[in-house]
Amino acid sequence: MNKIIFLILILSFGLTAFSQDTIKVKKEFDYEDFLKSQRKKYFGVQYPEFKVSTSDTAVFSNANLTNKIIFINFWFESCAPCIAEIDGFNEMFAKLKDNSNFLFVSFTFDSDSTIRKLVAKYNIKYKVVHIDKPECYRLNFKNGFPSSFILDKNGIIRYFKAGGEIDKERASKAVLTEIYPQILALL
Repeated sequence: MNKIIFLILILSFGLTAFSQDTIKVKKEFDYEDFLKSQRKKYFGVQYPEFKVSTSDTAVFSNANLTNKIIFINFWFESCAPCIAEIDGFNEMFAKLKDNSNFLFVSFTFDSDSTIRKLVAKYNIKYKVVHIDKPECYRLNFKNGFPSSFILDKNGIIRYFKAGGEIDKERASKAVLTEIYPQILALL
């Protein structure tokens, strides 16, 4: 009987120690360090080739991206951080829309009817293009939403960010203090 109690105590202690180590590892995960490593992972990489037909039958592809600084954003309707960024993107787009060396591309897997509804609801000023979900994930390297990329004039990734704030003011501030200066530096 004493051996059984002793065995139960040892197992309990081992499980407790294991779960404390597991909790410690989780507490030590640094999201900012993770984001920095992700940014480094894509920095300097050629953006993948793609070809998309838009609702107005225009064709949009990598050929449209040559010799321009490109900002690409991936988002969808039910993503709170995606929606929170819209005001900041509108402001950034307003500052850059007349620059012939800049192109803003916004991709979503939402339907064309949903896109029209959201453009009206949030007064979106930039072009939003529907692509199917697998293509969305392929082009954002399966990083989730929102994700944003800045490409240089050769289609090389110079900036990447995934995730974001759900607070509109903080999301707009992040767009204007993190993304916008990166674009200006390349222009």
